[in-house]
This record gives sequence, C-alpha cells and structure tokens, in this order.
Amino acid sequence: MSEHKAIFKSAGVLSVFTVISRITGFLRDVLLANVFGTGLVAQAFFVAFKIPNMLREVIGEGAGNAAFVPVFCEYLERKPRQDFLKLVNSLLILVMAVSLIIVCLGVVFASPLIRIIAPGFSQDPAKFRLTVDLTRFLFPYLILVTLSAYLASVSNAFKSFAVPASSSTVFNIVLIIAIWIMGMHEGWGSIYSLGAAVLLAGVAQAAMQYPFLSRLGVDFKAGGFYEKPLKHEAIRKVGRLILPRLLGGSIYQLNIFIDTIFASLTFFVGDGAIAAIYYANRIIQFPFSVFGVALSNAALPAMSSHSAQKDLEKFKATLNFSFKTVFLCILPLMTGILIFALPLVRAIYERGRFDAYSSVITARAVFFYSLGLIGYVGVRFFSTGFYAMQDTLTPVKTSSIALMTNIILNSIFVFVFKFGLPGLALASSISANLNFFILFRAMKARIGFCFTPELRKLVFKACGASIIMGVVSWHAWSRWFADLSDILGMFCLVISAASVYFLILWWWRVSELKELFRWLRKKK
Repeated sequence: MSEHKAIFKSAGVLSVFTVISRITGFLRDVLLANVFGTGLVAQAFFVAFKIPNMLREVIGEGAGNAAFVPVFCEYLERKPRQDFLKLVNSLLILVMAVSLIIVCLGVVFASPLIRIIAPGFSQDPAKFRLTVDLTRFLFPYLILVTLSAYLASVSNAFKSFAVPASSSTVFNIVLIIAIWIMGMHEGWGSIYSLGAAVLLAGVAQAAMQYPFLSRLGVDFKAGGFYEKPLKHEAIRKVGRLILPRLLGGSIYQLNIFIDTIFASLTFFVGDGAIAAIYYANRIIQFPFSVFGVALSNAALPAMSSHSAQKDLEKFKATLNFSFKTVFLCILPLMTGILIFALPLVRAIYERGRFDAYSSVITARAVFFYSLGLIGYVGVRFFSTGFYAMQDTLTPVKTSSIALMTNIILNSIFVFVFKFGLPGLALASSISANLNFFILFRAMKARIGFCFTPELRKLVFKACGASIIMGVVSWHAWSRWFADLSDILGMFCLVISAASVYFLILWWWRVSELKELFRWLRKKK
C-alpha cells in the first residue's frame, strides 16, 4: 500500500469515527438545547465548561500533536522498546502533575477568572455565582481529558487511530443518557447533574484506551521510569517542542476567550450570545474535525518521518495530497452552510427551549464563522507540517498576529459598526484566513512549498462545482424540500446536493475523485 493510500486509510478510519462522534455530539447538543436553550443556565455551563476544555487543547491534545507524537515516533524507530516505555511512563507522570496543579489553581481562583473571561456576568449576581460554582465543579475534568489525550498520542505514534478516535463517542453517549434523564426534571439542580455526568464521561473516555494500549505492548506497570526524568534528553526535547506549542495553543485559546469576553457584553451583542457561539461552533467543527483534524492527525506521523529523514520532496507531496483531499470536501460544505445556515440550525436545534430567536442568532453566527472554514483547516495543516519539522515557534508567531487581528476587529465590529454577534464570528473568520495566508508564506520560505498546478486546478473545479451545487440546491429547497419537516427536508437536501456535486466532478473528469473511488473498491 502506498504512503498516500495509507494516510488516506488512516484518515478514513479517523473520519468514520469522527463522523460517529459528531453525530452523537449533535444528538447531545440537540438534547442540551432542548433542555437548557440559550438561557442563563446554559450560558453559565458553557463558560464554566469552556475553561477546562480549552486547557485540554493546550496541555493535552495540542501538546500531543506538537511534541509527543514526533518524539514517540523517533523512539519507536531508533530506540529499544524498553526505552520507549520508560519515556511514555515518565511523561505521563509529568503531564498528570501539571494538570493537577492547574486544577488546584483553577478551583482556588475561579471567581476572578470568571470576572476576566465573562465580565458581563458580573452585572447578574445569580448568573455569576452559578458560573463560578460550575467552574470549580468541572475543573477536575481537565485531568481526565488530558489523560485521554495523552493516551491517544501514544496510540497515534503506532499509527493506530481507531480506538482513540472512538473515545469521544463514549463521552457523548454518557452525556446523552444523562441529559435525557435530566430532561424529565426541572430546576437548577439538573445542571450540577450534568457536571457530574461530564466527569463520569471523562473517566470512561480515558479508561477505554488502556486495554487497547496493552495489546500494542504498552505496559505501564512494567515499563519503568527515568530516575531523573527532567534531565533526560528525550524529555528535554519534548519540553523544547512543547513550550512554544503551549504558547501557540494559549494564543489560539485566547482568541476564543476574547470572543467569550465580548459575547458576555449583552448590551452590545444581545442576549444568549455565548450559547449561540457554542452551538454555531458545533456546526462549524463538524467539517473541520471530519476532514481537517482527521487527515492532519493521520498525516502527522508520515510527515514527521519524512522530516527526520530530510526527505523534503515526500514531505511536500504529502502536504499537497492532504490539501487536495480536504479542499475537495470542504468547499461544497462551506457553500452549503453559507446558503442554508438558518434551515440547518432549525433542523438541528429548534425544539423545546431552543426557540426561533435562538435559531436566528445561532444561524447568523454560523454564516459568518463558515467564511473562515478554509482558513481554519489550512492553519491546521500548515501548523501540523511545522510540528512535524519540530518547529513549533513559527505557528506561535502567526497565531500572535491572528490574535491581535481578532481583538482589533472584534472591537471595531462590536463597538464602532454595531455588528453584534455576527461581528464576533466575522472577526474570527478574517483572522483565521490571515493566519492561513501567513503560514503558507512561511512554509514557502522554509522549504519552497507551493500549491501544485494540479491542486490549483482541483480547487478551481471544486469551486465551480460548489457554486452550481448551491444554485441547484437552493432551487430544490424552495420548490420541494422546504415544505417537509425540518429534519427530513434537510436530509433530502444534503443527499441531492452531494449527488449534484460529485456528478459534476465526475463529468469534469476530476482524476482525484476517480482515484478515490478506485481505492474504495480495492480490498487492500
């Protein structure tokens, strides 16, 4: 099997499990919207849950992509297995210790933290107190999800993706059961039950990975530890890689915190903005995770190996191949979201306490966030490429520029032009696209990377097919599907739109599409 097919197969595995995870995640959010809507309790929970969830991205999943996987791959290729196991165990202890310290600080300083990230909540004592209490309650989730992310990075080093990718589905299923039970009860007490369910789901998410790692030969009990881990060269190397990535991840998360700060200012952005941003991001994260995250995670071990072997031509070929696959799928999805933002939100969320007002404000956020979808995915791929080259500083620099851009644009759009909630989403999209462009220039200067003529031709055809698909889909929606129920109408629309898009690409003889179908027909 060729390397590109191996990457695509790994990405396919990740995508399948990501789709399952996103479907269960959507079901979870539909139930959450039905029970809590975009009101006070929902806003308090989303802010409280956002803090440990963001820190998870910084010290857990982000660190794994940037530092752990390349070093683990290097040890698997060049060192005895016992040295690899010692490295895994030693890093595990260090990661858990750091997580525990952060949790303790978060619990102690929850009140001033909420005043910083949601200043508008201070005007409502009940909302502020509930948010602080929920923050303290949920902070231990950071330990559980960081452990899960670390175990996933160990599996990814073996180029094994299925079980780690399915762990989030387990998390969602636990929450679905809990929210369904809570839907039958009223009162604020249910939100604490939801917090308890989050902690239980975090335990399940981490625990399910241990048996699988054992089958891969990762024995945590017999692996041993380094006597002086902080002085070991491999751990120092991880530290050198992880520190810039922590800074870069912190900058990215600061972007989200900035949006939260502005969204808490109800007078300027309207009521329910924080909850609307959450629900909108869940929709945008679907194509981003299924195609962007899945494929970049699958390509990281291969690009890390090419970088270690100083084979830049294969490195660039892998990056180009990844962009081909992603653009082929992201462009029509972005077009569809732009055209059908409101019907999509209504079909997914509008029921129970998620009313028409909630649908409108969420759809506006979805529309403007979707303008940055290419930027979000592009940043992910170029950042992964730099991480594979063990360069974590360049993404930090570009993320810093994007952060400043986001702050400036948020201020202008909200306070000067009075755009409200859509202004926050638009600012995020513009800053993401700027980050993508700067990273592209940096990669070009670093290794001479550029989009091949074949890739540019593919993007041109995908754009044309997406526009035609959008026109045909809007006509079909207006004439046939709009009168159906929201879910049935949207299902019919998606099926017809996908059929139109792929038929056009087939008619235009897009070779990448035909190669994909040929690969899918093969047994191996």
